[in-house]
Amino acid sequence: MITAQDVERLRAWRAQEHPIVSLYLNVTPPHPFVSELNSLIHLQKERWATNNAWDKRQLRALEELLARLEQHVRSVERQLERTRLLAIFASADGFWQEYRLPVALPSQLVIDFDPYIRPLTVLLDEFDRYCVVVTDARKARIFSLYLGEFEEHRGVFDDDVPGKVSVGRGVRLGGPGVWGGTGELRIQRHIEDHIHRHLKHVAERTFDFFTQKQCDLLIIAGPEDKTLPYLKEHLHSYLRERLAGEFHARPDVPIAQLKERALAVAHAWERRYEEQLIARLLEAAHRPNGLGALGIEPTLEALMLGQVHTLVLQHDARFTGTVCPNDHFLSSYLERCPSCQGPMHHTEDLADEMIEEAIHQNAEIEHIFTNHEGFTSYGVGAILRFR
Repeated sequence: MITAQDVERLRAWRAQEHPIVSLYLNVTPPHPFVSELNSLIHLQKERWATNNAWDKRQLRALEELLARLEQHVRSVERQLERTRLLAIFASADGFWQEYRLPVALPSQLVIDFDPYIRPLTVLLDEFDRYCVVVTDARKARIFSLYLGEFEEHRGVFDDDVPGKVSVGRGVRLGGPGVWGGTGELRIQRHIEDHIHRHLKHVAERTFDFFTQKQCDLLIIAGPEDKTLPYLKEHLHSYLRERLAGEFHARPDVPIAQLKERALAVAHAWERRYEEQLIARLLEAAHRPNGLGALGIEPTLEALMLGQVHTLVLQHDARFTGTVCPNDHFLSSYLERCPSCQGPMHHTEDLADEMIEEAIHQNAEIEHIFTNHEGFTSYGVGAILRFR
């Protein structure tokens, strides 16, 4: 798993004598990622022939490192069942950092004197980090849900509500008359006071955890009683605004079941978010002079003009087109680049190139995984910064 601290450590790394290779390899089945890696390496070697950026010693070390990368990818080919993106940062100086991530980005190979971290920073911004709190009237557990990984964080909650509450002398329980009823009500109020104190503490610790871990959204869970309504009363307004949903469960439920239910809530929230995003895009695109574009040509034009705030892609959309190898101008049909007049290269997956360009422009990228009337037939669109 990748964290903001990992990215910061990568950002701070600088090459000593040899350049750093940054590899992002899309290993989503049935993607032919080994042959794609060979193509990326071959492309780099072609560039060396025209751009003498490295001396002979560095080039020899780079060739050995790239051969080692290829051998490593072949050796782990059968160990990537849960992996969609293999990210490796390495240099001949002995530096090697590897991440196996459950989400995909376009494959690319970059060689420079510092790690190429832009795709990782986009990845951290793109995917929501959930804080999941499971509590009842006595105990609580807290988890983080990020990129499909569900991790428990122990030691955040350290108090329990007593199972029994002592009753003061003079209160008779179960006896006739008003004394018994009053005592029972007093006990109930005493218990509820303990529960409220417990849930207030849970809410406070949740706020601390949420902000320290830089979470994006909150999911809460509890038994089918007053626990969740009470907990929501104590949540900081900042957390209530980021509440993605809730489900019923007690803290002693096995972690696999908690993960399954939390994922269901997260997926439901993401579907709602997609619906709101698509409604916003369609409304903007259909309004005269609105800040929206639909379809491959209008979206490409907006992207080439730097207008795109959010690039929206149907997850399985595929477009063929052309790309300029010099300035990354994109088109669905042009044979020559209108910018440098050079020849355009054909690409079978123009969507990957659009994602790369959006990343380069610091635009947001949203992948749509469900069918939406009015958008799916287009496959791509954009919410614009300006006209």
